[in-house]
Amino acid sequence: MIKPENRSCYEFFCDCTKDFGVYDVAESFGNLVSRKKFVKDIESIAGYLDGKNIKKGDVVTIFLPNTVQSFAAFYAINRIGAIANIVHPLTPPDVLEEILRNTHSKAIFILDIIMEKYVSMLRRRNKPVIVCSPSDYAAPIMRPAFKIFEKVKVKEKTPSSTTASYHTICHLNFQAPKIQSSGDDIAVFLHGGGTTGKSKTIRLTNSNLNELAYKLSFFDAPHAPGAECSLAVLPLFHAFGLGVVMHFSMCAGFTCIPMTNFSAEKANRLIKKYNVTYIVGVPAMFKKMYDASNFDGPHLSKLRLLWAGGDFISDIFLNAFNSKLEKWNAKGKLYRGYGLTEVSSVCTANIKGSYKDNSIGRPLDGITVEIWDDDKNKLPPNTIGEIVISGSTVMAGYYDSEDDGVYVDENGTRWVCSGDLGYMDEDNFVFFTGRKKRMIIISGYNVYPNDIEQEVLKLDYINEACAVQGYIDSKPVIKLFVSLTQPTNNPEETAKVIKEYCNQKLEN
Repeated sequence: MIKPENRSCYEFFCDCTKDFGVYDVAESFGNLVSRKKFVKDIESIAGYLDGKNIKKGDVVTIFLPNTVQSFAAFYAINRIGAIANIVHPLTPPDVLEEILRNTHSKAIFILDIIMEKYVSMLRRRNKPVIVCSPSDYAAPIMRPAFKIFEKVKVKEKTPSSTTASYHTICHLNFQAPKIQSSGDDIAVFLHGGGTTGKSKTIRLTNSNLNELAYKLSFFDAPHAPGAECSLAVLPLFHAFGLGVVMHFSMCAGFTCIPMTNFSAEKANRLIKKYNVTYIVGVPAMFKKMYDASNFDGPHLSKLRLLWAGGDFISDIFLNAFNSKLEKWNAKGKLYRGYGLTEVSSVCTANIKGSYKDNSIGRPLDGITVEIWDDDKNKLPPNTIGEIVISGSTVMAGYYDSEDDGVYVDENGTRWVCSGDLGYMDEDNFVFFTGRKKRMIIISGYNVYPNDIEQEVLKLDYINEACAVQGYIDSKPVIKLFVSLTQPTNNPEETAKVIKEYCNQKLEN
């Protein structure tokens, strides 16, 4: 992989792959999408956005699950120097509207099958809406990936009418302008982070994401472009999904297979069907794949790049998972990694030849990890303190916040204080021990109980609230306990009302 230098993410992708020849960058519904078509769609939608007077530094929202369209949308936005504001596609309308307003978003990409409940809000905003369909890249259609629906002139209770006024842009031949983007330009807003126990919007630059892809390339092995596939399970609103799963895969010449909804059985089938060699996910995902009846088999021999992060994973499970891989002489093992959105995701990882039990690995090349006390003094080896990170993947800072989340020391070095506790041994292996502040991780996504409690306490009939982690059928969930100001004769109905309120006001 080439060095990132001072490129935008789209320039880096194009320059990394320009000499790869003809190959497929992605798969959708069993259809392979060539690099040529992918780039053509990117250029066309970038030209459309430019024609709507969306310029360098403006914000465009991506409100999509993992699809080829979400990949192309990111690069198209980046192509014109705009900022991709990537939002969880289950976000309620009220919360989405607040995000759009706070980020001054000038357009939005949305999936047609979820659009109905957002119509009123989109009508109020009256900004360009680029509508994507799951069938856009499906045979025998393979039609252009983007449809424009600017005025949102649909009837809210007539879902079928949401497709009535679209027009496609492929044959309009929009030409993307020449944009001078630098590595220091902001590439993306990601939400839901915040190392201090409060959700924040994180600003990552082009260089942050390109440097991450470049550092990960040292773990890779030479392979023909398009000959190996990556299974893209983690969504783009997740830093691991954007930087590690999508951007690195694209720049390294993998064929990226996005999963809109994760299913363990389907993931295992895709490994069998395609030459999937690269998977990054959260521990719960790998656990479900392992427990599925179709996990075991000779297809496991292809796997060579596997990392789990975003939550605790035990050595007991790692050993069980890897014993299955060893049974079929797999080329790799499942390793534990660690990272956070504020440093563009992964910053430490175990790899072949550099591994210790229970550790989250050593820092990536060019990344510095230290352990500090509360006065920001570096602690000696094997002493528990806060994990802090510096390097070229450290974020530009939080958006629209008095605290930008970056500490600059007396030497001018920029650090992110993770809010996580751990220690580092004499060999620079890092060990995670816990959180400094209340936070619950659900499938790799940070959830802050205080945010939930403060929102629920706005209801005048709730006296106290406490959110904790629970489990339903082994799946981690948030459980909310409340006390009421007055007794209720119908607790079931009250609980239902509170739950509906949470669904409207909080990210799902």
